[in-house]
Amino acid sequence: MKKFYFEKGLHILACFYATVAVTMPFMLYLMTQDVRVSVLSLAGCLLFCILAYLLHRLHDWYITGILADLPKLMDLLIELEEKEIFPENEDTIVSKLQNRVIKLVRILKQKNKMAEQEHENIKGLVSDISHQLKTPISNLRMYSQFLEDEALPPEKRREYVGVLQVSVERLYFLSENLIKVSRLESGLISLNMENQCLNETVMKSVKDIYPKAKKKKTEIEYYEDGKIVLLHDRNWTAEAVFNLLDNAVKYAKEGSRIILSVRQLGLFVEVSVEDENGAIAEEERAKVFTRFYRGKNSRREEGIGVGLYLSRQIAVRQGGYMNLRTTDKGNVFSIMLYKK
Repeated sequence: MKKFYFEKGLHILACFYATVAVTMPFMLYLMTQDVRVSVLSLAGCLLFCILAYLLHRLHDWYITGILADLPKLMDLLIELEEKEIFPENEDTIVSKLQNRVIKLVRILKQKNKMAEQEHENIKGLVSDISHQLKTPISNLRMYSQFLEDEALPPEKRREYVGVLQVSVERLYFLSENLIKVSRLESGLISLNMENQCLNETVMKSVKDIYPKAKKKKTEIEYYEDGKIVLLHDRNWTAEAVFNLLDNAVKYAKEGSRIILSVRQLGLFVEVSVEDENGAIAEEERAKVFTRFYRGKNSRREEGIGVGLYLSRQIAVRQGGYMNLRTTDKGNVFSIMLYKK
């Protein structure tokens, strides 16, 4: 409809110019009785009409060219290509539209990349879960079949029941940790960030690990740099600190000590756990925070290798990061949280 009115207006304007071109020389002749003036006026009016017509055709050619290139611009969205169809240095509507389309293409490409990464994460998680479940499930199946033997001696029956109990405990421990990891990775859990005392959060972890440390005769020393109020999720942060303490207690020698510290370092707050379990080899330090990784010296202890990974995920989700440094006697694992 707009195009119809636009073409109608141009038609009326062209008729007006043609009428002026014909009548003006005649009017000048009546007024001046000079043929040369009338002829020059007629030539000027005709020249003006020709220029107007050429400008109209040029404008029509320009619009037609833009309309012909617009489908190419839409193809950029379909094919997710960052390519210029119109000159970028021109301050025109189509150039601005092209810039918006290219920005949208970049956003969509980034979204696709994130979706592919999530897909790979899910595939990796499923693969890891199936690998971790294989051993305890196989033990449950095999030893339950052994227990069906009515002639089985009592001591063997007690041994097999013990193996079954260990397998069940491992399955429970594995499922609990995998649920935490999967829920955190998939975004099903939203962090409840509040301004609260970080010292109290850390002490919550100490209370949970204390029975295990006491049983192993391991001493936990606690140091704090005053009361620190920080925006954080109490439950998940306590879970992260507990994993560091649990890792330290698990590999601790009888009578050794663990140093737990809370202090402020510039814009960050550090919660560190220092152990005396021997320094982790340099080639393994970059891998200890990956999912299901267990070091060479950890094979003798029960575990599935998700504690440090889960702690790192919790720190990152709160705008922080994890750090590892070694000492003469052991390692220092730190959770660094940004103090806003």
